[in-house]
Amino acid sequence: MSGRDGLIAIKLEVDPTEAVVTGYSGALVYLDLWNRLGMPAKIDETVHICGKQGWTDRQIVTALMLVNLVGGDCVADVDKLESDKGLCAMVRSCEYDGLNRTQRRACGQRFRNGRNRTLPAATQISTFLEACHDEEQEGLRTAGKAFIPKANRHLVSLRDLNTQLVAQVQRQRTLKIATLDGDATLVETDNRNALFCYKGPRAYQPYNVWWAEQELVLHSEFRDGNVPAGYEVTRVMKEALACLPDDVEQVRTRQDTAAYNIDFLAWCERTHEHPKFGRILFTVSADITAAFKEAALKEDVWTKEWRGEGSKRKATGREWAEVVFVPSSHAMLSDIREPFRYIAIREKMGDQLTLLDANPDKNAPFPTIVMNGLCYKLHAIVTNRFQEPAEDLIQWHFERCGKSEEAHSIMKSDFAGGQTPSGKFGANAAWWALMILTMNFQMAMKRLVLGPRWEKKRMKATRFELINAAGRLVSHSRQCFLRVSDKLHVWLLRLREAVRLLKPLLE
Repeated sequence: MSGRDGLIAIKLEVDPTEAVVTGYSGALVYLDLWNRLGMPAKIDETVHICGKQGWTDRQIVTALMLVNLVGGDCVADVDKLESDKGLCAMVRSCEYDGLNRTQRRACGQRFRNGRNRTLPAATQISTFLEACHDEEQEGLRTAGKAFIPKANRHLVSLRDLNTQLVAQVQRQRTLKIATLDGDATLVETDNRNALFCYKGPRAYQPYNVWWAEQELVLHSEFRDGNVPAGYEVTRVMKEALACLPDDVEQVRTRQDTAAYNIDFLAWCERTHEHPKFGRILFTVSADITAAFKEAALKEDVWTKEWRGEGSKRKATGREWAEVVFVPSSHAMLSDIREPFRYIAIREKMGDQLTLLDANPDKNAPFPTIVMNGLCYKLHAIVTNRFQEPAEDLIQWHFERCGKSEEAHSIMKSDFAGGQTPSGKFGANAAWWALMILTMNFQMAMKRLVLGPRWEKKRMKATRFELINAAGRLVSHSRQCFLRVSDKLHVWLLRLREAVRLLKPLLE
């Protein structure tokens, strides 16, 4: 029923009781898991950005984790969380977990004039992020040259914190094989200090290494937009190997053409470079050169590619062939046992051919080849996996285009990776590192607590169904109670038990 002014006939008034309510009841389970995995203690051990006065590192990192979880995308959003009295009560109840009485007293004495907030203000968070900026490295960034500023010790400590979280997940869900998918993503920005990317606008272009089996970002390097995706990719992969837990025994990698260079391929093959893992088995998308096209034209036997098994087995519309091809750069490698294996993949263009001129080989926006009067899209894969069927390798290689690239969308849309909070490169790199930490923490929540039904759900659904739930906090008899609806009460009890046991729900 509406009033005469067209508005719903419900009047607004201030609650005189000032009840401690929250719109984020589901955050309780996240704080449970955060503490259950020992992350506050890991922050104390790893991150040493804050001084002896004011906010602690664990308080600021936890605040930024919460900002990402609830959907914030800028530093100022911490003030919105501060206005939620119920969430602040939950944070206060666990912020000193793991500390003894002396340490708790020391934390309370860090505020000379007393403490009037639960979460750090935006100014303190900005100061924290800017501590990861190195002004000397800033002077070396130029628009005309690819350069990656060296991370200072504070930024390195935030990356190490992510390594600690990955290790915690691995302890609960031990895997012996790590398939590492490397890829870069563009983060467009209006920041005037950002450099122009290959697509035109100003942007940053972080390079991410995705651990496919755990569905975690193992390592991420924040970069300027003018830095090519393949720039120093071998070094980044070496750093990623150092981030792997000790109980991983075998490493495989899938890469696009950015990694198609002889240094990277040879590094994967040379066992003395990584004696713990031996040969790193790889598939890499290869450049389509004139020499490769010539080699592909000599192949007479092309096999249809199929996907699926049994009654679900279907043709993909593509064909493949083993190609005898040894680039001159590969022939110079005297320590490689045998030439790498090349697989050509062709796909008939069909109606797309009408969009091209008479010479499709020159006018197509992608590599093409004309065989027997027909025009095909052409793709190539190089690998050091010599014994496996080509069809299995092709399917395995193209699986990287699923999860690892979906992860880029999640970083920029579901979390705060799509926004940069500062004009300083190092501060933005720290913001990115903490977003990666939160994204991995969300996957830990899915894998260790929420269970299989939640693994494919994006943050929009998680916030709607779990995090953004109303509740009221009540204190009596020296205890704090979170009062929620009947249905939510039963569910939160089950989730908290799953956190305690670190055993995911089965339904």
